[in-house]
Order: sequence, then structure tokens, then C-alpha cells
Amino acid sequence: MVLLDNDSFLNSLNKLYTTHKTKGSVWVTMKRFVESDDNPKHKKGEKVEKTDDEEPKCLIRATDGRKKISTIVPQKDVQLFQSSYKNIILSHYDNLKKIQKTPKVEQKKKPAARKAN
Repeated sequence: MVLLDNDSFLNSLNKLYTTHKTKGSVWVTMKRFVESDDNPKHKKGEKVEKTDDEEPKCLIRATDGRKKISTIVPQKDVQLFQSSYKNIILSHYDNLKKIQKTPKVEQKKKPAARKAN
């Protein structure tokens, strides 16, 4: 998985949507990013200092099944990132298929059988 800065991620995401314009899917996931001690980038025995005043971050991943990209968005950049992300989504919104609704067949209810007294 490739960790990109926010602008590069948005450009790559735009390219992913463009390449899959006629066929294929792109999945985007978002979740809270938490630094952990078991992160493979940290050396063994090295502890991550946890502070309560640490700024929350959001991990955003996108994949088409072959290519994977990701970015980490700090809280201060969320508004700018979301507005750029919204523009990309809206520009590729017309690529979605319309779901064909099948007409529901109404079943006639049978009248309840009356018991003779």
C-alpha cells in the first residue's frame, strides 16, 4: 500500500475513478488513525509516546482490487480535504449505474373462510 500526501492521494483517486469509468469498481474506506507500538515502521523496543493532546487523524484508503493507495488526514486539514474529495465524487457521480426497480406483483388476499355455527 502506498502512503501518499493528501493532494497526491486525491489526484491518484481521480485517476482510479477515471480508469474505471466504464467498467470496474473503486472502494474507499475511512477510519480513525491511531499510532500503535506494533506499527512495523517502528524499531523493536522503541515505544511510541502517547499524549492526550495528540491531534486526531483519519486514515483514508482506496483500492480498485489491484492498486492500493492511502493517506492520513490531520484534523486541521479535514475541511479542505473533504471539499476536494466531494468535488471528485460529484465529477464521477454520473458513472454510477441506475438500479432497475422491478415492479412488485400484488398478491390478492384470500377472504378468510367463515366457520358455520
